[in-house]
Amino acid sequence: MTSPPYDSLKEAAADLRKPFEALAVRWKAQSVWPKDKAGLEKPKGALVVCYIDRGLAIDRLNLLVPHLWSATFEEKERNHMLCRLTIDGVTREDVGEGGTLKARHSDSLKRAAVHFGIGVSLSRVPQSKLEVAKGALRVFGGEGKWGVDLTQAGVDYLRDRYERWLKEHGEDVYGAPLKHGDIGDAQGDDEITAIVPEGEAIDLYVALSQAGLTLRQQVGLLNTAGASITATADAQEIARAVEGLTEDQAQHLDRLVAQAMGGSSGPH
Repeated sequence: MTSPPYDSLKEAAADLRKPFEALAVRWKAQSVWPKDKAGLEKPKGALVVCYIDRGLAIDRLNLLVPHLWSATFEEKERNHMLCRLTIDGVTREDVGEGGTLKARHSDSLKRAAVHFGIGVSLSRVPQSKLEVAKGALRVFGGEGKWGVDLTQAGVDYLRDRYERWLKEHGEDVYGAPLKHGDIGDAQGDDEITAIVPEGEAIDLYVALSQAGLTLRQQVGLLNTAGASITATADAQEIARAVEGLTEDQAQHLDRLVAQAMGGSSGPH
């Protein structure tokens, strides 16, 4: 029986579309309820969806067809990027979007990879509606800027639900999960590749990202300074949050970063 790495797309096709283990999959809140544009009502729940990061898609390619794949990218209008992914001479393409160059690269590559089966199983995983009252979500912020993030109980529930879906439905269609050596709460590739914001926020963002803090700790400092983002935010979302701080909030964050580093960062 042939085993990876494969020497043709035909040989690799079945493994390319295999699902991922629960520890490799990530979840994020797509929308909250009740929908209140004014932000006066505290969220009671959220619709949560699963996804993989760019690094996992690349890892699947390198694991199965390291010598057969390549990708080219072409900038499009309105923050869109076209990715042409080629495996063993076969090219498939798709368009991604994002607020930064790296985010567009990431989104377009993952979308193109789906055309070869990578991550296609995730589109078949049922969405999950989680409730704050049941301990699956934590609400933070205040009126006008509420946010939610997953608690450990929420993450555990989603992983268990995903594993049940695999056993009851997913494996019959896509095969057994292909192992990538994943561990829970590992920092993903998408979370470390976002480009820093432009303008005066650059120095502050660089100080925050180089302070030796995890992404969750960075989010915690931002929320303490007055921002409102979820604990599962990636580096792109963190960059946007820094860029959107008021002058007072930026100064507050600057002091918090200095304290976290045990020193001082530059003035803002």
